[in-house]
Amino acid sequence: MPFDPVRYLETILAAPDSRATPRTDDPSDCPALQRLVMIIDHLRGEYGCPFDKKQTLSALVCDLKDEIFELEESILKNDSASASREIGDLFLILLMARRILWEENHVTMGRILGDAALKMVSRHPHVFEEHLPDKSLEAIWETWEEKKRKEPEHKDRTSVLDGIPVTMPALSIASKQGQKAGRVGFDWKSADEVASKVEEEWGEVLEARSQGKERLTEEIGDLLFVLAQFSRHMEIRPEEALSQATRKFRNRFVFMENEASLKGTPLSELTPESWNLLWERAKLQEKVGP
Repeated sequence: MPFDPVRYLETILAAPDSRATPRTDDPSDCPALQRLVMIIDHLRGEYGCPFDKKQTLSALVCDLKDEIFELEESILKNDSASASREIGDLFLILLMARRILWEENHVTMGRILGDAALKMVSRHPHVFEEHLPDKSLEAIWETWEEKKRKEPEHKDRTSVLDGIPVTMPALSIASKQGQKAGRVGFDWKSADEVASKVEEEWGEVLEARSQGKERLTEEIGDLLFVLAQFSRHMEIRPEEALSQATRKFRNRFVFMENEASLKGTPLSELTPESWNLLWERAKLQEKVGP
């Protein structure tokens, strides 16, 4: 009998899959989720909070982005207690969004979570159906895309590149476009090939400096796009790399501000040589500590 994801999900609670180890579920999980849903219902209900009753999906999306940044910061600080709180805040926003969807189209928690569970089981036949732990990542991605194309909500997609949100940061879009195109064979064969292209694009940026702002903008865009592909080939997410660089710059600049303040020197009066000296001291401070 062929594997049936729907049947699997119908029986998993009564007869848990013994391969799912270690189990992380807790008897308090379901009641806690149910209580939070009831609280959200109260806040949006007739006797609820005027602020919460005015919430919209678009506003919640903005809040969601803010909370994700806060969660990221907690993770970077390796602060598990803070990360736990931020995940809780994410649940609050997502459940509030679910409540609005229920008000508009009667979307239930069962439907949302059920669809998500079915998607994960269906798209992982190497785990739930065949149990092929040594299946290559390339083959896994191929199966994932094949399963996705057969799903009703994706039936209108005509391009391999469909499904990438236009609201994502541009570097992330560039990386995902290269990833999706690469899965069907349109890609550089190695990181070295991409590195050569980076050098080529940098040369074109230098040439474009005298050819007007529009041309220079185009060439800088091409360079950033290729850098995103080089990052991808090196298994580095360009958005994360840039975020790390901006944090490093901020830390060094704040160090320089503090050093100048201790000497009573306004930043605007520092000479290029003084700035360079402070910058080198900031770099050294990173290595040896305060």
